[in-house]
Amino acid sequence: MSEPMSLAGLQLRVSFRKQLIRTTGAPQMSTLSHTGQSTSVEQRAAMPSLRRDVQGLRAVAVFAVIADHLAHWPSGGFVGVDVFFVISGYLITGLLLREHDRTGTISFIGFYVRRCKRILPAAVLVLAATVAGGWALLGGQRAAETARDALWSLFFAGNWRFAALGTDYFQEGLPPSPLQHFWSLGVEEQFYVVWPWLMLGVLAFGVKYLHWQHAQRRAALTAIIGAITVASFLWAMHETEADSTTAYFSTFSRAWELGVGALLAILGTAMRPRTSWWRTTLGWAGVAGIGVSVVIMPQSPGFPAPWAALPVLASALVIGVGHGIDQPHLWLLTNRVSRYLGDISYSLYLWHFPVIILLIAILPTNSPLYYAVAAVLVFALSALSFRYVEDPIRRSSWLTGGKSSRTLRRRRRGNSRPTGWRNAGLVAMVGGTVALVTFTLIDAKPPNYALARHTTQPAATTGAKDSHDCNGAAFMNPANKCTTADLTDYVVPAVEQMTKDEQGAFDCWIAEKAPFKTCNYQVGVGKKISVALIGDSHAATLLPGLTSQLGNTNWSLDTYIGWNCEFRSGDHGPCTAWPDIRKRLETGPRYDVVITTAARQMSGTGKAYAAQLFAEAWRPVIARGTKVVVVGDNPLPDAQALQCLSRIGFSPKDNNCGMSRAAALSEVDPLIKAASLAKGARLVDMTAYFCTQTRCPAEIGNVITYRDTVGHMTGTFSRTLGPYLVSSINKAIAQR
Repeated sequence: MSEPMSLAGLQLRVSFRKQLIRTTGAPQMSTLSHTGQSTSVEQRAAMPSLRRDVQGLRAVAVFAVIADHLAHWPSGGFVGVDVFFVISGYLITGLLLREHDRTGTISFIGFYVRRCKRILPAAVLVLAATVAGGWALLGGQRAAETARDALWSLFFAGNWRFAALGTDYFQEGLPPSPLQHFWSLGVEEQFYVVWPWLMLGVLAFGVKYLHWQHAQRRAALTAIIGAITVASFLWAMHETEADSTTAYFSTFSRAWELGVGALLAILGTAMRPRTSWWRTTLGWAGVAGIGVSVVIMPQSPGFPAPWAALPVLASALVIGVGHGIDQPHLWLLTNRVSRYLGDISYSLYLWHFPVIILLIAILPTNSPLYYAVAAVLVFALSALSFRYVEDPIRRSSWLTGGKSSRTLRRRRRGNSRPTGWRNAGLVAMVGGTVALVTFTLIDAKPPNYALARHTTQPAATTGAKDSHDCNGAAFMNPANKCTTADLTDYVVPAVEQMTKDEQGAFDCWIAEKAPFKTCNYQVGVGKKISVALIGDSHAATLLPGLTSQLGNTNWSLDTYIGWNCEFRSGDHGPCTAWPDIRKRLETGPRYDVVITTAARQMSGTGKAYAAQLFAEAWRPVIARGTKVVVVGDNPLPDAQALQCLSRIGFSPKDNNCGMSRAAALSEVDPLIKAASLAKGARLVDMTAYFCTQTRCPAEIGNVITYRDTVGHMTGTFSRTLGPYLVSSINKAIAQR
């Protein structure tokens, strides 16, 4: 998402000017001092103008990303990031090569100063604004997480943080960070920590000890970056198969995309067709390849490798065939609108995701107004930050000394306008950095700015206390005759805390590839009914409700719950403890009752086949005399329903946050079919406590129902469901 700004050498000779024109296809504008040496300003003036088609390619890439994130169409719009990687590798490597060709070395200070001026001002502004917006609109836990994300992103390490969070089972289904898109900036900057040093080391060794000429230097660089690119691609293939989430964010799995761009810069005109007709035809073929990628690309499986090869190679085709010359017939890329959007593409990329995520707190995402406001805000903020922060600081003498190129042009025109906007941009960047670090490092609980605008303070009661209580699931009990008049203006848990509301559900969780473990829950002593709870994370969310009722039962409850530890036959993947669980159920002391459930969206070869796997695993346990009680999975919420809870103006009394019953139950639950296949299994269906005849609310009786979009109940709602769940299980046990 970044573009380089090259510096010319200390002295530009006529021969070099001709060479540069042949290499870039662009006229040079050089202003030399009277001593024959150019200042940093004049070096920038000598920079070749940016290729029109590359600017347009940036516009296509950023438009695809924004459209995907905002409208979720086209579904492969995320490949715009891959296009950016190729462009960045091409331009940065070309810059370094030109510098080495004319000076015999690479100035690391100059390189990183230019990167700082190009990247940091707009990035810091967006990070600080997003943290402030998060504290104002999100509040609590999400605001604090956003501040932490900002600090990681400020030091270009956000991709590793998001990779770690993305592989965390308990982050699944949670709303994304408004700064998640900063991961790609981290990949680029980490690549450029290494690449200039590697280039200089190779070139310095070859020139000094092997007396390489120009062609030999290029050949050596081609071999080395080619080997790195191939190695990175092969690693990406492996990591995509082993852990696609980490592969998506990993610098090692993405370096090959920048490497392809670097190879284009090294090979230069050798890849360019001789005739204009071929250049135009192949250029359009590359554009078409990007278009196809945007429409058909799957995010997983197979991404980023090998599927990212399609947009990467298509981008390389567009860039390679136009190396060093103008491409006048690629009008889609070279028109003025595309070029302007390419100019501000970095700002567009930075601003779009925070606007899209934070605006959800104000407007529903299924409203046309949301899309219109988001589009206007993204463009306006991007244009303003480019005009008054990004571009002025990039052109200024900050960190380099001398006069800025813009100041010199104004003086040549006899116009010495003040540089107030540039100074304001510098102040904003420094102030934003200080504010960002301060907000992030505050150890106290984040101020509840959002809470003052949302009705999310805890209610007095947190669970069903008696049969006439209207909190949570009790509100759905017809015997209680609850109405909206029984509701308050507050919900539990508080909206900003709902993702953390587990209440012990995962205290005895078996993590991925973790060893077998079990926990026992009971109240009092004496002979008990032995009960086992078995399943995945959806089974775990039943635990707060079950344990809250142990004082009213005579149960001794053991748990066998973990990642992919569904009570079924077949491969359990990360649940390496399953053989021990199965042995305990089939050959250990017999349980009186086994309670099991699983996520209805279980992946596999099909729901019918999944039902057979469940029934097959239950039969040997039933044959021992154990009563297997199957709790049908709860309905699934959608993102709109949960976003509604955090929207300004939300009130539980309006009862307008939820989804249709048909949508919430559209994912067929294989447990229901399995219960009919395994003779002796008892089915308990709790849907009536989640849904009316037409709707499934996201908040019931002043209690938030779900903590994420994959259907995990909040611990609070589970506790309110407890009395009705245990009663239904006891009735099922009593069946003959």
